[in-house]
Amino acid sequence: MKKISFIIVLFSTLSLTAQNNQLKLDLLDILVFRTLDISYENQLNDEAAIGVSMFINFEPKNADFRYNENFQITPYFRQFLSESKGFEFFGELFGTLNFGEKDKSTTDDMGITTSDKKNYSDFALGIGGGGRHVSTNGYVFEFNVGVGRNLFNSKMSRQFVPRFGISVGKQF
Repeated sequence: MKKISFIIVLFSTLSLTAQNNQLKLDLLDILVFRTLDISYENQLNDEAAIGVSMFINFEPKNADFRYNENFQITPYFRQFLSESKGFEFFGELFGTLNFGEKDKSTTDDMGITTSDKKNYSDFALGIGGGGRHVSTNGYVFEFNVGVGRNLFNSKMSRQFVPRFGISVGKQF
């Protein structure tokens, strides 16, 4: 009986929040950088939203250009500032837990240099902005740009973490 009650409450809650959720895929990262960036966002009210983004890097390590991070989880808060010609513009605060790998070279007393790959993890806080358009059918087009600063592991991770993209998705 408790399980049935839980399922009824769960589905009634989901139906109350209908058209407040979005699932998005960053096309810029897929097409240009061979990375996967998927976002889920929940609209809190007409002025604010929270969400989380997951980033996975599939680019080979020997590529000419590659993100340093191999994996990221990025929760964010968006405050919608204005609307113009069907686009809603927002400011964003985010934190990103990022993981990567860095070559670390050491030279011993005899002048022999050895290279070793070291894994790192770090957390960055950042700010960004962007805009989005939601069609009457619930399709979402979004662009965003931002930058965060890593706080803890400055010897291994890079100082700044970029956040930018062009995403498409669906509102449900």
